[in-house]
Amino acid sequence: MVRETHQDPAVIKALNERFIPVRLEGRSHMDLVQKLEVRGAPTTLLFSPDGQETHRFVGFMAPQEYLQELEKVN
Repeated sequence: MVRETHQDPAVIKALNERFIPVRLEGRSHMDLVQKLEVRGAPTTLLFSPDGQETHRFVGFMAPQEYLQELEKVN
């Protein structure tokens, strides 16, 4: 997803306007992978300002599909 979806101009715009994007390579952060119960890659996690997980998208998504998922988030 890094090379396709996250490079799409519309995805970049949506992420930067509505979220604080952070990308982590799971293999380098196995403690977080376990704590957050990530079972597959790629996984997108969205958190509320108080740190509670609000949404989780698992698996590859094309840009349009990813944008549709982001639109479901209030």
